[in-house]
Amino acid sequence: MSIEKKPFLLILFVFILMMIGTYVTVIVPLLDESLNTPTPDTTDYTALEKAGRKVYIKDGCVNCHTQQIRSLLEETQRYGMGEEETFKRFGVRTLIQAPPSQPGEYVYDKPHLLGTRRTGPDLARVGGKYDNSWHINHLRDPRSTSPGSIMPSHTWLFDKKGKPSKDARALVSYLQKLGNNIKWREEGLKQYRKLHPEKKEILDKEDIKKEETDPSTEEIKEQKKDGEKND
Repeated sequence: MSIEKKPFLLILFVFILMMIGTYVTVIVPLLDESLNTPTPDTTDYTALEKAGRKVYIKDGCVNCHTQQIRSLLEETQRYGMGEEETFKRFGVRTLIQAPPSQPGEYVYDKPHLLGTRRTGPDLARVGGKYDNSWHINHLRDPRSTSPGSIMPSHTWLFDKKGKPSKDARALVSYLQKLGNNIKWREEGLKQYRKLHPEKKEILDKEDIKKEETDPSTEEIKEQKKDGEKND
């Protein structure tokens, strides 16, 4: 006699399967210490970055952007450093792949903002990819930096003269934090140095670029100092 004709056994069988599934997908991960152990370079958000994270949530950025890179070659390459970017920053043409997201990077994310939709690109490794002025311009007019972008202009983050508000500067500070809990660009460059010792002279002259000195950057730096004083 088939189990379908025995309701009690069918319900019991389904219940057991659900318990096994719950244990494997919920209980086992909770017992994994790596979920609560920061990666070596992971630090908590500053006051300014926390404020920017709140703006990110309030403006619904998580509805269009994810913050998780999967272990797929197409993703590690897409969100890594291409030849043009490495040439601009290091003076050599190579590809530095972005590492897949690690649990220890999200220890201070409460709630997490992994996201489920990619209407826009993933932002897990966006920190340091562009300078502050790029982000300010992108928020003001996305098409000015990314032709064809369907992202709406965040005009409410600017005053009538187009000057970024406190929220805009905080949001940029938060975006620049994303992905920097792992020094993947530096590690990628170290690997390139080992594989290409003949490029040492070029690389020695090309340090990793810091944030450009422009009005938006200076404002963010000043507000960051104020935020640290208030901690």
